[in-house]
Amino acid sequence: MTTPTTSQRQRGSFLLEALVAVLIVALGVLGLVGLQARAMQDTDESQFRSEAAYLANDVISRMWTSNQTTLEADFENNATAGSPYDDFKTVVQRRLPGADLQDPDITVTPRGGPASFGYDVLVTIYWQPPSAAWRHRYDTAATVRLNN
Repeated sequence: MTTPTTSQRQRGSFLLEALVAVLIVALGVLGLVGLQARAMQDTDESQFRSEAAYLANDVISRMWTSNQTTLEADFENNATAGSPYDDFKTVVQRRLPGADLQDPDITVTPRGGPASFGYDVLVTIYWQPPSAAWRHRYDTAATVRLNN
């Protein structure tokens, strides 16, 4: 029986090193692809959050310019068809994905004292992005009152 020489024992080691290097590079590329996909998902979610903030601020600005005596009747959830709340709900459902699963909430509460004290308003908007299994929500609060 003959013993193998050093060069014979080392045969194939370069191929093994190359395969390990290819595996490391492949894992790195796979990690970068996953990172890019998550960044795109976060960008979409950020866009939906900013859209919800815009819509909530828009409805509050409409409250500022509307008739203060009919604010509760026009903007609360139980408002009639064709009311400003109904228009707001339609716009939210058109611009945010999954917003039709739950209507936006608007609560208008008179502040204590005379009517000139104004109203406390809470606006909550819900949506569900296609990539998420749960609903997101955006809340904002404001005080709407007449400028005397």
